[in-house]
Amino acid sequence: MAVAQLPSAAVDFARFLAGLTARLDRRSGWLAVFLERDPDGMAACLAGSELPPWDVVDALLQDLAADQGAAAARTEAATARALHAAATAAHDGGPGAAAALARRLDVLLRERRYTAERLQELTAHRATATTEEAAAALDVDLALSLIHI
Repeated sequence: MAVAQLPSAAVDFARFLAGLTARLDRRSGWLAVFLERDPDGMAACLAGSELPPWDVVDALLQDLAADQGAAAARTEAATARALHAAATAAHDGGPGAAAALARRLDVLLRERRYTAERLQELTAHRATATTEEAAAALDVDLALSLIHI
């Protein structure tokens, strides 16, 4: 979808998200993780061409709570929920949305299968780790893999 064709709800949510992320430390918390792991995806969300899943928004609200307090996060959460719901409805109701969602589901299911296989592999290696350093490194890999499930 071209930027000029974005539904107003998507634009409104993107503005909110940009304002929220501008208030956060880009070097720590979930925002840092998202920017490191998927900079193009975050850029697309901030531009309004992609809609982040609610768990991403919730994680950013957790960052806000850590930085500015739970009251600030609760206030922003109400606005975030309303704007996200409107953007989701506009996105999911657009032309070609059903086919795009089916393609996305296929990709996500493939990623989930890969992650499950990776978890099995890492768990097996962890069970046979011979040093604390090797075990610790595998623990980090396991934790990062669990993020993707």
